[in-house]
Amino acid sequence: MGTERRCVIIGGGDCSAEILKKNISADDFIICADSGFDIATESGFAPDLLIGDFDSIKAIPDNVNKITLPVEKDVTDTVAAFNEGVERGFNSFILFGGTGGRFEHTFANISLMANASKSGITFEIIDNKHIFRSITNSSIKIKHKENQQVSVFAFGDRAFGVTLKGFHYPLWDYTLDPFNGALGTSNHIVEDYGEISVSNGTLIIIETQM
Repeated sequence: MGTERRCVIIGGGDCSAEILKKNISADDFIICADSGFDIATESGFAPDLLIGDFDSIKAIPDNVNKITLPVEKDVTDTVAAFNEGVERGFNSFILFGGTGGRFEHTFANISLMANASKSGITFEIIDNKHIFRSITNSSIKIKHKENQQVSVFAFGDRAFGVTLKGFHYPLWDYTLDPFNGALGTSNHIVEDYGEISVSNGTLIIIETQM
């Protein structure tokens, strides 16, 4: 089940009600990770599932399907929510509230996104100013927007055959090194769409609304 639907995960980080209402569809399957439940319900969304150790939620609800996790565990509540979504057959995810809190949680979520792309899973992280994406041995098109910047980074190892088309600073069949992150920062799209591709490797793509 679920492969045609999208799984939305709501965490406890930065995320406005406006962003949720703009991006969540009626047929999305919503999993709240711990205090993400508070953000979801205050924004008018009822989760299909609540998961976590419930150390940060305001109050544990009685009328919601939930999975209770131990406080001491090997994964974060967000990773557990993602794993549950994968087990339910989803291969397209959006994470809200995955940034803006503790930096190590933000970094863990970006790593989760990148590793998901290596498995062929579509995974985006959206907050109030950014859209994070990742691609592995593939390509993506991003629509031009006003006051938009796009940054591209290699993840984990060097990324080969990196090409950027439709950008102010294009690249052609370039090898991007993860330890030279400055090269890929603060680019912008000059055509209707910008296309990013990588022939061998994984890229983190950050779209920032200035």
